[in-house]
Amino acid sequence: MCKFIPAVLLCATLLGSCSEHPHDGEGQEAPTHATPDSANAKATDALPPVTLNNGQRWQANPETTSGIANMVGILKAYDPAGGEPATLKAALEEEFGLIFERCTMEGEAHEQLHNYLLPIHHQLRDFAATEAQRAALGAHLAAYGNYFE
Repeated sequence: MCKFIPAVLLCATLLGSCSEHPHDGEGQEAPTHATPDSANAKATDALPPVTLNNGQRWQANPETTSGIANMVGILKAYDPAGGEPATLKAALEEEFGLIFERCTMEGEAHEQLHNYLLPIHHQLRDFAATEAQRAALGAHLAAYGNYFE
């Protein structure tokens, strides 16, 4: 478990530094995603929304796209009847950290990626693998293709 703490700290540092950049508000706003978990919804209400590139999806680097796909696979493979919530959380956090390590995106596409990733960061913070949390995270991960190609 200790080996995952540096990845989480790296994510928090990267998210914190990137969120300080002002956004010019260009592009079309896309809908934000409400979650069934009201505590999580409150935590993500103040986060900046993901916007499209003049109605088009942003170009993402392949490593980011595969990282999101890996998180979807990890979540789908989890068996709530016999799976360990802490193990699921650790696997998701590790993959989430790899997305940041491998990111080569720049400019507004990079900023919008961070807007998309911030809710995941908040969801993973108190993730206990409840059905509501898994559903909310799954819904957010599924929305990746709405914003990025």
